[in-house]
Amino acid sequence: MTKQPTLRDIAKIAGVSTSTVSRVLNDQPGIGSETRVHVLAVAQELKFVPNAAARSLATKRTGNIGFVTYKWSVSSRFAAASLDAVGINEESQRLGYHVVSTLADQSDMANALQLPVVRQNRVDGLVLAGPALKPSFILELYNSGLPIVLLDNALQGTDIDCVLHENELSTFRLTEHLIREHQHKKIVFLSGPVTWLSSRERATGYRNALAEASLEPYVIHMPTTTVETGMDAMKAALDQAPELTAVAAVNDAVAIGAMRACKAAGISIPGQMAVVGFDNIGWTQLHEPPLTTVHAYGEEMGRQAVRRLAELIELNPEEEHARLRLRVGTKLLIRRSCGCDAHE
Repeated sequence: MTKQPTLRDIAKIAGVSTSTVSRVLNDQPGIGSETRVHVLAVAQELKFVPNAAARSLATKRTGNIGFVTYKWSVSSRFAAASLDAVGINEESQRLGYHVVSTLADQSDMANALQLPVVRQNRVDGLVLAGPALKPSFILELYNSGLPIVLLDNALQGTDIDCVLHENELSTFRLTEHLIREHQHKKIVFLSGPVTWLSSRERATGYRNALAEASLEPYVIHMPTTTVETGMDAMKAALDQAPELTAVAAVNDAVAIGAMRACKAAGISIPGQMAVVGFDNIGWTQLHEPPLTTVHAYGEEMGRQAVRRLAELIELNPEEEHARLRLRVGTKLLIRRSCGCDAHE
């Protein structure tokens, strides 16, 4: 596939700045007639189609916002994203926007500006959801000039507006519950990839709780966070540390996978093994025993992301503005999988 020409390509050939190219392509004043004709001729020669970078400087709006998350085969994040989507859709309607949803795969990750919603100028801004979206993908979209808000993710080196769970503190409290209320001393944490912000923060909360109790941490990292990887990780944990009495999982799907692995091994829950999760996705309460977990307010996360994106869309892109990093609180839901009587 031939790479779509950019403003930078036009600027290099025309011998002008990218800001000059933007002003010409958006019919803005302050550019000499000869320069304007020359830039337009170069753009025509390159068969340039205005992309998000050019459109972000224009006044015309589509009235749409994009909601992009990673395409999973079987995924807990997709289940959690459905909660985010409710808030995104409700708040978008309230603010007068339509939502265009996109599932990005590995091919899209390598060609961010070729996403149809971006290439076809169909959105005024993007909510990029989940930790599985690669930093290079996010940065390509961010550097294009398109307004962006990250949901359940943040970059380490670049400050981009984002809405996050209270990951570290929530996992600390959940792990502390296992230690103080149930006297567990050997607790494994089943974590997602270290490159994922949510995995790192939740693992930190777990480690801090164990350190406060002078206990040794035991962390297993998984390539993805699904029921299947949870089962595999739990089997490995049982082989490596048969003295385990409790599991703190990075999310509910992993926790349910761990519970299935325990039952297959003849280990009763919560009699011989306590298990806790994170997210409170729909089926946790229907599982037997019901899963003790952290309720993450996905709908509120989505609403907050859209509100911030709408603000960014209204801002002058050439003016500097403060970046916001918003944390949305959580709630511990104590059910029977940890050994407590059910109550919420």
